[in-house]
Amino acid sequence: MTDDLDPARLQTLITGEWGRSMTVLESTASTMDDASSAARSGAPDGHVVVADRQAHGRGAHGRAWVSPPGSDLYLSIVARPDVEPSSTALVTLATGLGVRDAVAGYLPNRRVEVKWPNDIWIGRRKCAGILVESRMLGAKIEAAIIGVGLNVNRTRWPSELQGIATSLKLERGEDAPLDRSEVLATLLEHIERWVKRFVRDGAPTLVNALRPHLSLVGERVRWEDGHGVFEGIDERGAALVRTDAGVLSLHAARIQPATE
Repeated sequence: MTDDLDPARLQTLITGEWGRSMTVLESTASTMDDASSAARSGAPDGHVVVADRQAHGRGAHGRAWVSPPGSDLYLSIVARPDVEPSSTALVTLATGLGVRDAVAGYLPNRRVEVKWPNDIWIGRRKCAGILVESRMLGAKIEAAIIGVGLNVNRTRWPSELQGIATSLKLERGEDAPLDRSEVLATLLEHIERWVKRFVRDGAPTLVNALRPHLSLVGERVRWEDGHGVFEGIDERGAALVRTDAGVLSLHAARIQPATE
């Protein structure tokens, strides 16, 4: 394990409840699978699995998440929010706002945005992705497995990600790498704050906080089934897109700039 993901040091940096229970792995197939297994075994709310490398990391819509060692953060959180199953999408948005806030803290002079519903952009380049998978128990969420991949120190990309991906190190323009343990502690603090605030205060508080940080608002976008102008999100976090047939609410889609 690299020095900057030392389990003992991580515990000195954690400021909230999430991350007090943590598994740090040198390599794994997928932290999502590990966290899901931990949830089935009774892991507490806020248990975190973080790995230096993933062999089969996955993102939203079944896409692979490239996960080389020594540079970035790949983590999954076992959350046990007392919310209805229909709120899984809002947990995703709360996580996105938390990741956005954490990233913005490292880049105070840059606009950091949430690209609905689960990507974090810096200057229209992706630096983080989010995947939330719910485990059900009757009519309640027994556990939400919150996966986050954050590009921290990576500076080189495979050809298919050239011009699309970026990292904190690249955007800061500094030679020294960031300390991944410090970034992880900051990330967990902000994610925990927003997920718990959503659970406590409801969707309106989350949606109102997220709206100023959305990307692509007012722009032409496309998704799997159509195209239109992205107008933001409604009170339940669904994407609003104006089309020739009127305004549509998208609850699960991958929107992209129409020019791409």
